[in-house]
Amino acid sequence: MSLLETARIAIALMLVLLTGRSALPRIALRLRPDRIRCWFLPADEEANLLEGSPALQDCVDRLKRLHYFLIGVKAEKLPLWGRRLTEVALAARDHTAFASIVLQPFGAPSSLYFYTPLMGGGMVFTRDYAAGGEVESANVSVRNVPSEDVEIVHRAHQGRVAAVRARGLVPEIRPSQAGVIAATHAFYASAYFRRRSMLIDYSAWLSFAGSIILLAWALLAPALAR
Repeated sequence: MSLLETARIAIALMLVLLTGRSALPRIALRLRPDRIRCWFLPADEEANLLEGSPALQDCVDRLKRLHYFLIGVKAEKLPLWGRRLTEVALAARDHTAFASIVLQPFGAPSSLYFYTPLMGGGMVFTRDYAAGGEVESANVSVRNVPSEDVEIVHRAHQGRVAAVRARGLVPEIRPSQAGVIAATHAFYASAYFRRRSMLIDYSAWLSFAGSIILLAWALLAPALAR
């Protein structure tokens, strides 16, 4: 095998590893949403995170003034070697919503969302940035409310919760760590998440498939050329 042929195989193999690192956890999550790992950090780690960022403390305090209470700091990790996310989880005292502050790797707030699962499936979901996909259907209401004002985002969410309740739908909030984990699994198993993640997943899968085809060509080309 020539030096050029060896280089082609090495480059193709590197591409397979790089694209597979992104694609395989997503494929595993789509096939088995229940495989996402969720857990709450122990008290000492939770305290270090909450005390390490004044911006995070301020956001938690503002939510508490809106009658939310702290449940804990949740970590979630995609299957296989997928990325890990950390967020501070709270619940409304009137059992109408969860609130989560998504954290950056160094502990500062990255984004905020309110999430109300509904009995029988469906959800009301409100995030504080504009990039996510929005949906409005009989039992799913997902909206972006780009604002740094927690009260504005919360008011928008509560208004839509009231609207779905007026249509006879009932929030299903269990304000505990087990309840947050169950709600997280329900979100990843939802038709909304699967539909909105499809384009990202499809791009990752195409890249992975293309790199495998390139590797196969690099392996077979020398033999076919003889």
